[in-house]
Amino acid sequence: MSTTLRVAFASAVRHAADYLRILGADDRVELVGVVEEADAPGWVRDDSRAVAERAGVPYAEVADVAAVAEGLGSAVDLVVVCAEPTRHARLAAALLEAGLDVLVDKPVATTLADADHLVAVAARTGRTCAVVNRTHAPALRRLRAWVDAGHVGLPRHLDLEFLASGAHFATSVERPGLVVDRTLSGGGELLNFLGYCADAAHHLTGLRTVEVHAFAGSLFLEPHREAGVEDTAVVTLELERGVTATITLGRVPFAPGGTPTTSSVRLLGSHGHAVADDDAPAVARFGADGRTTIAADAGQVAAAAYLRHVVGAVLAGGRPDYGIEEARASLAVIDAAYRSVETGDVVVVEHRTVPEEARV
Repeated sequence: MSTTLRVAFASAVRHAADYLRILGADDRVELVGVVEEADAPGWVRDDSRAVAERAGVPYAEVADVAAVAEGLGSAVDLVVVCAEPTRHARLAAALLEAGLDVLVDKPVATTLADADHLVAVAARTGRTCAVVNRTHAPALRRLRAWVDAGHVGLPRHLDLEFLASGAHFATSVERPGLVVDRTLSGGGELLNFLGYCADAAHHLTGLRTVEVHAFAGSLFLEPHREAGVEDTAVVTLELERGVTATITLGRVPFAPGGTPTTSSVRLLGSHGHAVADDDAPAVARFGADGRTTIAADAGQVAAAAYLRHVVGAVLAGGRPDYGIEEARASLAVIDAAYRSVETGDVVVVEHRTVPEEARV
């Protein structure tokens, strides 16, 4: 069994700088470089090249990302797809078809049809299709351990909050268009953030979401309003066995935390309740300027934990605990939320499986 995982990136326009830093600090990883499609827009190629240069890794432009090894002149074990969300599924499918394992940034796709295609391709090729998520967040894992230990009884209801600070919009997002331009993002903050909350609800209960009722709007930020995409949403989920969840998410002027995003989960059980706060633990300093709170960026912590997990799983010849099947289920909840916003009705989630004949 190899002890080194050779990792390349296919595009580097979103989150790639963070993932390169995290993977570069893992002594089991050899960073091979970044490739970009030669016919990608100029700004995309410029951004990918700049990220590669800052990370100190080779950069190449290729006609087909499946030729990543040839483009970089090195064998590759895993390719991280960090393009605009509307390119995620296409690039990932091409790499899987070429016999490569992939790790795709979220969202894995912007339509259920594209996600279903990836499920089929991954099954047919037998390759790993991992997807970035936050289920390895320490607070969420501790809360699940409490549920498993019976400390709160049976889960009955969850209250989840995920907010990003609009004050950090220009600095925490490489290009605002990657969030608000539908041709790049595929949607607004529902597509950007609801998956985290849907994943958390499933992780804590083990239950699928069956119905969704959602309200969304552009309440705070002008870039979202001009682009016609939502910056905030309130979503109600009905899970199996009658368990319910309420979710408040979005990008607001000032999120209630010391980092660009803040998230929390309150779980009400049959015999008690528990709260997980991604902003805790934190260090508070008091001085002439009042209180200053120093907290770890929960998103960075969760991403680092999951990326380390993926590296270990692929090196061991196994599969990560969150992949295309889980990501597809999460996207189905997002799809139902958008349909609910459009119709004003409660919408049934389309938990479909790829037909067996499509898997062979």
